[in-house]
Amino acid sequence: MPAPATYLVTGGAGFIGSHLADALLGRDHTVIVLDDLSTGARANLAAAWSDPRLRFVRGSVLDERLTDELTACCDTVVHLAPATGCVGAAALRHGRKLLIAAADGRGEAAAGATVVRIGDTVGPRQSPGHATLLRRLARRAVADEPLTVHGGGTRRCRLLDVADAVDALLALLAHPGAAGAEFDLTGAEETSVLALAERTLARSGGTSVIHRLGYADDRAPYEKDTAAPPDPARLRELTDWRPTRGLDDIIDAALARARAEAPVVLPGLRLPAASPAGQHLG
Repeated sequence: MPAPATYLVTGGAGFIGSHLADALLGRDHTVIVLDDLSTGARANLAAAWSDPRLRFVRGSVLDERLTDELTACCDTVVHLAPATGCVGAAALRHGRKLLIAAADGRGEAAAGATVVRIGDTVGPRQSPGHATLLRRLARRAVADEPLTVHGGGTRRCRLLDVADAVDALLALLAHPGAAGAEFDLTGAEETSVLALAERTLARSGGTSVIHRLGYADDRAPYEKDTAAPPDPARLRELTDWRPTRGLDDIIDAALARARAEAPVVLPGLRLPAASPAGQHLG
């Protein structure tokens, strides 16, 4: 990383943002977090809260005046908030380096920003209200409840540990060749939903089963593969980044978190059955 600088991290109290804030502080940078706490939480910044180099601002990226003021105070902007807001315009106006997480950031890349499409990322601090496929699978596996897979379970995914995701973002922030380019950030191993469910169940040592359910049998929404598969080759070629945690490591960590989060059930009592929506796993 370059010499100590000031970073504005929008969505910095969220899942990936809080891990990035920790990493930047660990490298002697100053971090301004802008978050409206709609999906993030102050608790995600608990480890860094007493650090004098951290400044937390509760607010929205839709607030043009606030965003402009904070952008003027920093050297680099990392835009991880889910709303587009006016961050890109503020960074361009003040001549600040910008890294933005966006599904389609061709306009921002043309203006000189580094655009990152972040794939299925898992790890500590994920909001329960935005549970990933693996989190739901792991929770049901450790509870010995059926792991429901919709349709053929053929949807493909590449899971990435949040620590590896942060390492990739740091590498892009440090590399001058990342400006004006677009990158896919994903895990190394591709798997299907069905294979992931089978692997999770096997590594859990549980006695549950996988329940195959046709789409027509349930009202829960589901995802289809309509976009081109992500390709991290460009990121790897530029920065030599590679994820250090394999799929088994990611599954084992998810199972450990699920066991730690599991409620205590007294002998003779049973937990209420999960809702149909809670059973939907892609």
